[in-house]
Amino acid sequence: MISDIYFMPLGGGQRVGASCYFLRIENRNMILDAGTGKKNGLEFGPDFHSLLTSPFVQSMNQIGQIYISHAHMDHVGYLTKLMGSARHAAVYMTEITRMLTEYQLYDRIYFDGTSGNEESRLAVGNLLERIAGVSYMQTIDFGAYKATFLPAGHIPGAMMILFDTGKRKILYTGDYSLEPTLLTGGCKVPDNLKIDTVILCGLHAKHPDYVRKTSSLFKTVNYVLKTAKKTNRSIACYVPQLSKGIEFLKALNKQNYDGIPVYIDESLMKVVRKMEQLSVPIMNPYNKVAENSIPEKLHILVTSDPGKRFSGMYRDILVNFSLHEDFSDMKKFLKAVNPRQAVLVHCGKEYSVFDRTIEQEMMADGDCRTQFIFAEEKEIYKL
Repeated sequence: MISDIYFMPLGGGQRVGASCYFLRIENRNMILDAGTGKKNGLEFGPDFHSLLTSPFVQSMNQIGQIYISHAHMDHVGYLTKLMGSARHAAVYMTEITRMLTEYQLYDRIYFDGTSGNEESRLAVGNLLERIAGVSYMQTIDFGAYKATFLPAGHIPGAMMILFDTGKRKILYTGDYSLEPTLLTGGCKVPDNLKIDTVILCGLHAKHPDYVRKTSSLFKTVNYVLKTAKKTNRSIACYVPQLSKGIEFLKALNKQNYDGIPVYIDESLMKVVRKMEQLSVPIMNPYNKVAENSIPEKLHILVTSDPGKRFSGMYRDILVNFSLHEDFSDMKKFLKAVNPRQAVLVHCGKEYSVFDRTIEQEMMADGDCRTQFIFAEEKEIYKL
């Protein structure tokens, strides 16, 4: 009984948003990610009541470790609240994820004029100082298990976590990508690593016809550049997520052969500076900082600030694209890892009752040895 391994989604089970998962190895309690979500304009977080009424944890102070896979808000937005209640937990993430997390949960809130609560600012700052930065391929020995951090792709700093008990290997993917992007390489799982269980963030696990079009970002970039040149009118591009804003800017710089000035507002510029300090190059000579006044000559403005309002001089374009793996790439990943068991979380709702799932797809493969669990929130699973 003491060597049993248990898993429970607290958020982000068979839906997207508030990704947060409890994992227990022997007597070690840990949390994988701590995100927020939005529904009908209201923010929601994970359900820790279900954990506190479970047989494993009666106090959040019994949580020993918190692992953050990457810095998207649906995986990290609840972190400071979690750290405030799990005061003895050590928090692990890569340095780039730490930088993006601090910007979103501290800088953006307390230095952008949206909060004047000095006591709250100091409290959040103290919490974030507890974060331990880790490196790819680094291994930490916790006695009951060893944790190794692997590149996940997806966005800069994203990591997978491999838990090795000596007898069992469990891989938590977070959001991942097989192929490299403009900002980061693809995920890397060591060859011949026999994975017993993979806890897989499978957004499109029920979407067999979804194909991520890698060209969609560059098509959007080309549309922005051609529209600006053809109409001789400045373009304001709003990109909802910070990491997507950085990726869009990188693609824009790559395709901007005519040298149209690209202004970057402070919502992105602070992150650009920090990422370049961590050796992730973004800027080029045509990039400029959007300050109080911008020349009226033709230019492109890039922002991730939802509160930004533009004057009539701009044509507004909403820029959005997917950074998630599609159904086919998920199949490739599972075939490569070939785990004994796959626990699917972070799954979007099926588009049709007639759609087959990744489980049904994989079962047709004679080499597949994997048993699938589509994990529901608040349910306890023995792995």
